[in-house]
Amino acid sequence: MATVDEVLRELEAHLKSRRLDVEEVELHHALGRVLAEDVLAHSDYPPFDRSEVDGFAVRSSDIEGADEDRPAKLRVLGSVRIGEEPVYVVEPGTCVGVATGSMIPRGADAVVPVEYTKSVGDHVYVYRSVAPGDNVATAGSDVLSGDVVVSEGTLLGPAELVTLAGSGVARVKVYRRLRVGVVSVGDELVEPGKNLRPGAVYDANSYYLEAALREMGAEVVFYGIVGDREDALRDVLRRAIEECDVVLTSGGTSAGVEDITYRVVESLGRPGIVVHGLKVRPGKPTFIALIGDRLLLGLPGFPLSMMMVFNILAKPLLAALMGLRENPFAYSEEAVLAERVIGYLGVDRMVPVVLKRRPGGVVAYPIGYRSGSVNVLQLADGFVRIRAGAPYVEAGTKVSVYRFSSRRAPDLLVMGSHDYLFGDALRVIGRSLSVKYVVVGSLAGLDSVAKGVADAAGVHILDRETGTYNEAAVRRLGYGDRVALVAGYLREVGLVTLKGNPKRIESLRDLLRDDVVFVNRSRYTGTRVLVDSILEDIARELGVPFEKLVGRIRGYYYEAKTHSGVAISVLTGRADVGVTLRYVAEKYGLEFIPLAHERFDVAVGLDALDTPGVRHLVDYLKSEEFRRLASAYPGYRVLDNTGQVLLLR
Repeated sequence: MATVDEVLRELEAHLKSRRLDVEEVELHHALGRVLAEDVLAHSDYPPFDRSEVDGFAVRSSDIEGADEDRPAKLRVLGSVRIGEEPVYVVEPGTCVGVATGSMIPRGADAVVPVEYTKSVGDHVYVYRSVAPGDNVATAGSDVLSGDVVVSEGTLLGPAELVTLAGSGVARVKVYRRLRVGVVSVGDELVEPGKNLRPGAVYDANSYYLEAALREMGAEVVFYGIVGDREDALRDVLRRAIEECDVVLTSGGTSAGVEDITYRVVESLGRPGIVVHGLKVRPGKPTFIALIGDRLLLGLPGFPLSMMMVFNILAKPLLAALMGLRENPFAYSEEAVLAERVIGYLGVDRMVPVVLKRRPGGVVAYPIGYRSGSVNVLQLADGFVRIRAGAPYVEAGTKVSVYRFSSRRAPDLLVMGSHDYLFGDALRVIGRSLSVKYVVVGSLAGLDSVAKGVADAAGVHILDRETGTYNEAAVRRLGYGDRVALVAGYLREVGLVTLKGNPKRIESLRDLLRDDVVFVNRSRYTGTRVLVDSILEDIARELGVPFEKLVGRIRGYYYEAKTHSGVAISVLTGRADVGVTLRYVAEKYGLEFIPLAHERFDVAVGLDALDTPGVRHLVDYLKSEEFRRLASAYPGYRVLDNTGQVLLLR
């Protein structure tokens, strides 16, 4: 095993000695390419002395001391248009009219802006003095002919292209595009859009890798999904190595019986695998191989682990191979850690974080996750790296955050329950500021607001003792000193079945029948709390333990993350019944049996109340525009105090 820093030191020098072939391209086709040599200016820029404003070219000595009370009077010889050569010479007591960008006539050493003058006939009165050189860009002041305008190893963007064009450069020599092969490995992988068989997952890694590589300007070849069969994988990797400069695989990197990737790679050529195992968590099973002069990186299979290793290891190696002097794709940002983070013994720990912009600067909030979690990918802006040997990093410490993309942190981060009206309200707000909405359930959303991770969360949590929503739950969880509620609205929930209710389901008691299959909601959702509350009442009536009762319900542990997931499960026959909104029932053409009216409020952090994003959200919920929006949603009802902030401390 090796540290990331050790791998980079050993391989970057090797890769920088392997320069890609050079080709010459027209400037119009040079965006995103890497310069292969210094580019010299073909001419001065600007190529002549030119005016920076509309006004009059003058001898500064003629108007020395001029002001509102004692204007200087000059005779106007004529004017110079943009693109023409002056025919006038400015003599003492004269001037010439000029436009922004026009040549300065001989004899003049400054320009008086037109707003400080008054024309009368063929004369002009000047009400302000100027110093020599004022409002004049002299020839070559920006770039001199022969100067290096853009250096070798620079990634060409819009700013570099306009500089090159302005210096008279029409063609540039660049390194050819890096060709990178991507291979997804595993019998369990299925292409998105196809049906999932039991035990299978969709291949997500290849889509991230393709997008990230293309963002870097690489040419990407996807060789598809290869199962855990050594002969098939060997054939694909051998072809990829022959056709590409670099090959990235994901999955099958561990040393288990079914993890075959590293064994196949070792058989492809020398020197073979040079590192198997990075001193990082997650991402420990990563391997690095050299097959001849070709680089092969074996990345982990779990998406989050893969993304982290790609950012700290693959990006800098690829940037070096592309010929870049610096890595412009190493998106990083300084932030203050919101909570203490524990380190790991002997390895670097990578911790995903959410970034929040606060008046004092950017704050990084660590977020928990499970291996293989996809939901964390929606939420995390990046990650921090806790170096091996650090037992912990204390809250308040400045840390460097590896960002997953160049996008800045949103103005408003909303987590919590899935709701259609709330989602549409956030889309309206998103027209004027950036909003991120992550569905995690009411309880998880409320917890995120209390910890400061989210600015706001949609919640509908039933308190079983009082029969009320949200306020009692916030107090019971001890969040009253950190969280306020913004009054929301009511929405009707109930059982949904196929039209005509073929199983004749009337209530949740029917879930105990052997011929009924249920689809439940996720355990941290408000709807799940409601369902469990009703089932607890049924268990008490029947005199059986709650766990025994739900054990009799077919599908109780089959969970849908969203309301639409419930509807689709019923429509496709995976379940006979579920609990969702009246709005969803009508949207999907399902039978609806009413259960209750939930109160949907918005929890906000007290420290976020005065942020622009939360203020905008509260103002919109109070508005007539929101009431008109809500009126189009069956089963929804706005309250008299919708939008009012309720302090609970």
